[in-house]
Amino acid sequence: MILNFFSFLTIISIFVTMMLTVFFFITKRGFTHDNKILASLLLIFNFQIFYSFATSAFDYQFFMDWHKSLFLLRQTSFLIGPLIYFYVNSFLKKKEAFNFRTAVHFIPFAVSVIFLLVFYRNDQPFIIWKSILDLYVTILILSHNLIYIIFSLLSMKSTTISLRGFYKNILISHHNSWLQLLLIGFIIIWIMNLNSFALYMIIKKPGWCAYTASIYALTVFLFINILTFILLIKPDIYFILGKYKSSKLTDSDKSVYLQMLNSYMETQKPYLNPDITLESLSRDISVNPRILSQIINENFNKNFKSYILEYRIKESMRILADSKQAKLTILEILYQVGFNSKSAFNNQFKLYTNLTPLEYRSRAIG
Repeated sequence: MILNFFSFLTIISIFVTMMLTVFFFITKRGFTHDNKILASLLLIFNFQIFYSFATSAFDYQFFMDWHKSLFLLRQTSFLIGPLIYFYVNSFLKKKEAFNFRTAVHFIPFAVSVIFLLVFYRNDQPFIIWKSILDLYVTILILSHNLIYIIFSLLSMKSTTISLRGFYKNILISHHNSWLQLLLIGFIIIWIMNLNSFALYMIIKKPGWCAYTASIYALTVFLFINILTFILLIKPDIYFILGKYKSSKLTDSDKSVYLQMLNSYMETQKPYLNPDITLESLSRDISVNPRILSQIINENFNKNFKSYILEYRIKESMRILADSKQAKLTILEILYQVGFNSKSAFNNQFKLYTNLTPLEYRSRAIG
């Protein structure tokens, strides 16, 4: 088999996805329940990557004897939507245990496999693009996954998805950004599948045309590698809450600690101290550092550093918008709010406001 560039990208994607699948199956970090659902989702997604490789462009000619098995493998697409939905709800702690009631979500997959095994039991040889059911199965798969993507988005209706906010939340390790990344990726891939399906049905040729196959391969390659890259450089974006899975804190205790923290931050403004640490803040409010870290992570979906930076930026915004303090220089303000570096202050300020401090002051004061 002679591999072109995009086939090579697809093979890399299959390998990386399988590595992620194994990682989430065996890792003890984070919540085991969430990890297992995500691993299952990635495994099923990997089947679809392989299916696209085996039936697109000119690769199909090497899998002619396996078309019936490939067509059955394709039916696992009916599992992607439910797994996305279960993962989102589990991740957001709207956990649905797998039981008889939730098993109904997997009925379309079971029905499609049983039906096709019976319908095509005597078809030899079986060629995918000559199947009279190929069109209808594709429509059902696309519709089924769209319904579950919509359900998943509705589960996340309290979180805002925007390019600017998404990039910002990634940088500050905001926990919900991981879900947003997954959903955006699967929505884009769903659109690519729809595009490929539409062109295939129009041109009426075996497999996808080279154009759509190449774009799909590139999209999957970027999606899988972006996931891997973010997990490497920002592990807190996924694992931050999992650190506290064995915590015995009650909801009432958490509420008391949160109130203590908020009150102290508002009245004493400890974030103005450039040398503040988790340990020093925990001593000030007489709370164990691990408990304080848990309260910040779970209630604000960010780590201690990002939590303090946000307070400092908000304080600097208040000063910059105060006409009575217009004589203060940017350097004086950044030191006043707890920063030690002008470049760090400018970078963080622009990250939160999309403006430089001078631009913000100009707009606020006029």
